[in-house]
Amino acid sequence: MKKIFTLIILSFLFFQVSCSFKPLYTQKSFSPYKLNVIIKQKGKYSNNVVLMKNILEKRLNNPNSKPSNLKLIVSLNIKVNNLGVNKDLNTFGKRVTILVNYAMYDKNGPLTDGRLENSSTFNFSSNDYGNLSSLEDSYSKLVKDTSESVANLILAENFDRKLIP
Repeated sequence: MKKIFTLIILSFLFFQVSCSFKPLYTQKSFSPYKLNVIIKQKGKYSNNVVLMKNILEKRLNNPNSKPSNLKLIVSLNIKVNNLGVNKDLNTFGKRVTILVNYAMYDKNGPLTDGRLENSSTFNFSSNDYGNLSSLEDSYSKLVKDTSESVANLILAENFDRKLIP
């Protein structure tokens, strides 16, 4: 009876300790401190600014974060260029390019900065609604992708000094 009891306890402990599952990708954030995201853009594309700010705040902040002086300042610039490629008489290609300069600051000064550039293409035709829809879709996809890239770069950064909120 004693052997069975010890065998059960040992097998239970073996299965408890042997499970080494650890998730590879976890949501990382500046959990104790709130990061203030400031987006600056020249032009009329205000919905892109709101979209980028929401994505960055969702990725970098936690709901129970404490207020702090950490700031992420992002400068957003969007350009639309002709590709010079005609698909047929009524359709030609356009390229949307997004340029993002970002800098992160704490109480003592700059922590990190960088620059990202991303682009996408779409066909421009004689259909006004289709052109507007394609342009807005390109804007939103580029802004989503670029904000995810900025968030990943900030979260993966090893700062040279300790953060001072």
